[in-house]
Amino acid sequence: MKQLIFIDDDQLVIDISKIIIDSLPETADIDKFYFKSGDAFFQSIDDIDLSKENVMFLDLNMPGLDGWQVVDEIRDRNLLEHFEIYVLSSSLHPKDKERANKHPCIEKYIEKPLSKSKVRECLGVNVSV
Repeated sequence: MKQLIFIDDDQLVIDISKIIIDSLPETADIDKFYFKSGDAFFQSIDDIDLSKENVMFLDLNMPGLDGWQVVDEIRDRNLLEHFEIYVLSSSLHPKDKERANKHPCIEKYIEKPLSKSKVRECLGVNVSV
């Protein structure tokens, strides 16, 4: 069983992501967590079931702990095995994309906006057209 974790400081992005994620039949029975900062995520980490596969969509540019610091903290707490981390960012800086794609703790860099197909891809759902 999987869980989705979404960390982004932009409430509009969170609201749109909720609509997209909630519209997918594949996510109907999946627990979903939404946090407006890396700090809020770590304050609530005890609510995350680490026995489940946790798919995380993580923004890079946030106040407080940014996305890179969140990844470092997850690594430093020896929690990497519990998370599949996908960077979801609108950063146009090529170095952010390159760094994320080369980072051993990050599955993939995904450009905003989130879409149904991007969620399905991260969940490993094959959808025939």
